Amino acid sequence: MSSVTPNPYSWKYVLLSQVYLIVISVVLTYYPQYFIEAIVTYFIVMMGVMFYSMSKSNPMFRDRKLLYEINNSRLLYEEKNASELINKDKEYTEEYTKYAKKSFSMLGIYLVYMIVLYFLYTYISKIAISQASSFDRLLVYLIYFEVIYLFAFFVFRKIVKPAMLNIMAPFSYKITEKGIVGSGGMSTFLHARHLLDANISVNREKHYVEIDSAQAKLPYKLRLYSSDVDKVLDYIERIKRIELRRQSSSQQ
Repeated sequence: MSSVTPNPYSWKYVLLSQVYLIVISVVLTYYPQYFIEAIVTYFIVMMGVMFYSMSKSNPMFRDRKLLYEINNSRLLYEEKNASELINKDKEYTEEYTKYAKKSFSMLGIYLVYMIVLYFLYTYISKIAISQASSFDRLLVYLIYFEVIYLFAFFVFRKIVKPAMLNIMAPFSYKITEKGIVGSGGMSTFLHARHLLDANISVNREKHYVEIDSAQAKLPYKLRLYSSDVDKVLDYIERIKRIELRRQSSSQQ
């Protein structure tokens, strides 16, 4: 399955980061009055790169137009409240709790990390300003930013791994002739074309249908809880047949 975040080990990502480290160091050395503008530009560019990468690799962004097809097609089945069934599944609730705890702990660690960087930067700035030549000041800033980057690159990403929920279970969802769209805190969708080669399993004891779509290359499985899983399964098979007929007719 493909990643939904930009690869920090990509040579393009590394090159862009290195260029900006040099730019910010030069700005701090020769044009300190523009430091804020340089930092803001850095974050805007990095966020733009991340969003672009996500739009290319994550179906939730890349195939957004398919969501409109699903919503505008005829409704077959709707589950308005599956939260009670979800809460009864102890295995899933435990996994979700671990995911939530890890997400909050990551936010805390990032906050502490940023505070440490701020005080460390204050100390480094004093060292840089005390240097006699501008080249020495530039060298101090370059070493500072490079050490921070290497720490995040090799250590921070290994210790604090991104929290990932392997299974998405929306509290409410709709099944239409074009696919499935979930809501209720977990907005996700699967178009009918993504269901054709999907691995579909049923757990009648816990009342859910689980979909692992190989074609969509989602980084998670979609789990649909319902008091009538056979009906949900029947509708999924129905929209698969509709999609197969549509593809057959378009090829003729």
